[in-house]
Amino acid sequence: MRQRSGRRTITLFLLALPLLAAAAPDRPTKGDSRPEDVRRIELHVGIPGFVYIGQSVTDLVKKFPRASVVPFAGQDDAAMVNIADAGISCIAVGAPKDLKLASVGFNLDGVHEGMTEGRFRTSKGIGKGSTVNDLLEAYGEPGEILAEKPRGALKRKVNLEDPAVPKMYQYASEDGSVKTFFLVEGHQVKRVVVNHLAPLDEHIVKGGKEDQKK
Repeated sequence: MRQRSGRRTITLFLLALPLLAAAAPDRPTKGDSRPEDVRRIELHVGIPGFVYIGQSVTDLVKKFPRASVVPFAGQDDAAMVNIADAGISCIAVGAPKDLKLASVGFNLDGVHEGMTEGRFRTSKGIGKGSTVNDLLEAYGEPGEILAEKPRGALKRKVNLEDPAVPKMYQYASEDGSVKTFFLVEGHQVKRVVVNHLAPLDEHIVKGGKEDQKK
């Protein structure tokens, strides 16, 4: 039970700021006037060869020289990486000189945490303009639905039945090591985040190397 609580904390934090799924053909999508420009997100992976779980920060910064890389909570084994003009946010963890992405987030629709939306869709067509019904049709019922709690309100009870409360639809990889969350506001899908749980648990939930030494 203690481990599950820690992982839920990761979820709430990452969205307030891989293992390959089975391939499926893209279905017609809404708003794709130039489908060749759209980047395709693989569930539990990210965008292969572009921004993905396990990618080194060095490689990411080569692709995005204007990326912001900031130490997480003063740790040298964890950093927050934001590419605001591309609608991408990440958390990287590991050895100080060899940080790798353990969480990757993509804005699908609208501005989120100061980051613009990007031209992203999942391999099953979920992107800008997609509704929660589209999400359920594409991926089925989620393993869990959580409420995204606003910053400064972590102890406040949130009513999942309230349509005004943003919700996170969670889907786990087959072995449970990676979880992908879709942020839903109202009936619209706004954002998708892929989290590799073990490295996040080691470096973020447990407080990093210094905390582990105590």
